[in-house]
Amino acid sequence: MNRYHMLAFVFLCHIAVAISAQSNCVTPVKDIIDIARTAEQLAVTFYSNGYKNAAQLGLVGANLAYIAAALEEEQLHESYWASLGGVSMASTFSFPNGSKTFSDLTTFIETQQEIEGYFDSAYLAAVKELSIQNQSDAAQVAAQVAIIEGEHRVLGRVIGNLVPADNRGFSPVLVSSVSDAVTVIKNSGYLSPTVGNSYSYTKSNVTESGVKYLAPTALPCPTSSL
Repeated sequence: MNRYHMLAFVFLCHIAVAISAQSNCVTPVKDIIDIARTAEQLAVTFYSNGYKNAAQLGLVGANLAYIAAALEEEQLHESYWASLGGVSMASTFSFPNGSKTFSDLTTFIETQQEIEGYFDSAYLAAVKELSIQNQSDAAQVAAQVAIIEGEHRVLGRVIGNLVPADNRGFSPVLVSSVSDAVTVIKNSGYLSPTVGNSYSYTKSNVTESGVKYLAPTALPCPTSSL
C-alpha cells in the first residue's frame, strides 16, 4: 500500500468512526417529539402549581405575570409537539422537594432553575439531532423553544433576586442526546411520583396578555428572482 492509499485509508477510518459515534448519539425523530411533549407536560405541571400557590410563594405583580407567561408558553410548546403526533411518556410527575416546592420561594426557584437548565440542554441536543436527520424545520422550532426556556430561567433568577440574572456567556450542554435527558430528569427526582409527591398534568388555560408569537415560524428559503 503506497502513501496515498495509506492516507486515504486512515481518512476513511476517521469518517467511519465519526459516523458511528454520531449515530450512537442521535435520538430518532419520533422519540424526540415524544420526549419534548413529556418535558413540556412536566413544565406545565410545575408552573401550574406555582401559579395556583402564588400567595404562599409570595408571587405578586410582575413576578406573578412572569410565571403566568411561562405557563402559557409551556402549554403552547406542549400543544405544538402534540400536534406533531407526540405521545407523552408520563403525565404524572414528582419534584425533588415535594410539596415544599410550592410553599417556599427559594425551593421553587431552585427547582425552576434546574428544570429550565435541563430543558435548555435537551432542546440544544434536539437542534443538532434533528438537523443530522434532515429535519431542518423541526430543528429551527426546537431552537425557538430553547430560547424561550432560557428566558424563563433568567426571569426565575429575577424573581429570586439572583444577580446577575443573565449569568451565562453560553448555555451549557448538560446532556449528550435528547434521549439522555430522560435519564437525567428521572435521576433528579421528577419521574418518581409517590403518595404526597404526585402531580398530574392538566392542560392549562392561563393566558398573559403580553405574550406574543403564539405559533412557531419556519420560513422557506427565498426563491431567486434571477
